[in-house]
Amino acid sequence: MDKHITISGQWNVYLFLLVLFFLSACGEENNPADMATKVPRTSAELIEPDNAENAPVPQLTLDNNDPAPEMPDQNDDAPSDIPAHDFSESAWGTAELIAADKTKDVFWPQVTLDNNGNALVVWVQKEGARTNIQANRFNGSGWGTAELIETDHEGDSLWPQIALDNRGNALAVWAQSDGARTNIRANRFNGSDWGTAKLIETDNKGDALWPQIALDNRGNALAVWAQNDGVHTNIWANRFNGTDWGTAELLETDNAGSALWPQIRFDDTGNALAVWIQSDGSRTSVWANRFNGSQWGTAELLENDNAGDVLWPQIAFDRRGSALAVWAQNDGTRYHIWANRFNGTDWGTAELIETDNAEDAFKPQIAFDNNGNALALWGQYDGARTNIWANRFNGTDWGTAELIETDDAGNAFGPQLAFDDTGSAFVVWVQNDGARYNIRANRFDGSNWGTAELIETDNRGDAFKPQIALDNNGNALAVWKQYNGVRENIRANHFR
Repeated sequence: MDKHITISGQWNVYLFLLVLFFLSACGEENNPADMATKVPRTSAELIEPDNAENAPVPQLTLDNNDPAPEMPDQNDDAPSDIPAHDFSESAWGTAELIAADKTKDVFWPQVTLDNNGNALVVWVQKEGARTNIQANRFNGSGWGTAELIETDHEGDSLWPQIALDNRGNALAVWAQSDGARTNIRANRFNGSDWGTAKLIETDNKGDALWPQIALDNRGNALAVWAQNDGVHTNIWANRFNGTDWGTAELLETDNAGSALWPQIRFDDTGNALAVWIQSDGSRTSVWANRFNGSQWGTAELLENDNAGDVLWPQIAFDRRGSALAVWAQNDGTRYHIWANRFNGTDWGTAELIETDNAEDAFKPQIAFDNNGNALALWGQYDGARTNIWANRFNGTDWGTAELIETDDAGNAFGPQLAFDDTGSAFVVWVQNDGARYNIRANRFDGSNWGTAELIETDNRGDAFKPQIALDNNGNALAVWKQYNGVRENIRANHFR
């Protein structure tokens, strides 16, 4: 297969988007070396005891008073100068199980954490012929009992996401089959108990896929997803007003081609931005729409480079209402990482934030600290192996891309990023040591990167799909899936 694909025709574009979507959901571990050398594809402790089968694609989202893993929520009157944490005695901790069923597959975990140390986890669990959504709560000292948060047994449930507000309430969303098509459902945690799962869209023309959820400071939420209308896949949204869900609405009306990969983030005042990729029938581009606290605006194009396709858009807000979007874009020869800044009113001009022309760059991540500085990370192929690179935005300009790991034994990929309130950040990724895939981490202290370190030492099998998040006290939690020689389990490690 040629590593660079030229797309022509609406049907080919639609198939291309769907293939990339499912490849992204299945994960890079199927052939990590091929991520850069072929078509780029579209996040220790054991925290689930199910040893029946493999558990694919764990992901983690921790909340620092905001659902976005890349952006802790900060108040406008928060001090801009926060003393740094003392990390001299911090260390990674010990594993524990959060489910009691050892006979069923467990996969796709999502986690959200508040600043009091309470956490909620949701995941997909195999139950005979179908998959369901389960949840468990950590109360700051111990885990509770896993419970089912949906009881519709007509078809499989997939792609759960969870977000937490400042008051300890949470919302989980997922895609669920009714036997004919997949729909988007949601359930609310009121600080003590889960409610009843609800359908939040009623369009039965085609499948609804890949939901994302974000909560603002007041307990309002926005969910976005991709949904097929029988011809195209479009981007939809629904708002939760703190009590009830509204009516699903279309965020874009461009019917030239399909749209996919929506992402959603709130700022501190209840405004939100959604980004996604959309085909014009020949190539994919990155688009955005803004929610002003009461209604959506008009979708707009964030870049006008027509040389090649756009993949993997991500977005993050700073505490002043500015935002950065990043994505990978093909120039006709290779994929590069691009960014565009939203100043609170308008988008700027897209700019290249890495200039390494050796090979492809892919799967960027973006996050802000409290002072309007940001970090972007991505995987990049140098012709021999994939490495992890980063670039810092200082509130005004981007710096120079730099390598944050120097282990050349094997490929590194899948970086995930989180900030705390002091401007420190952690990154985790997958790295091959020549024999197996391990999970590594590096810390940014607000000025400089440290030394990459191994955060798991189980050499029985490969580890994949790490996710990382920090609370505002500088505590971190990383999760990943790892093969133990018999099957894959979900593992986690704490830094505190």
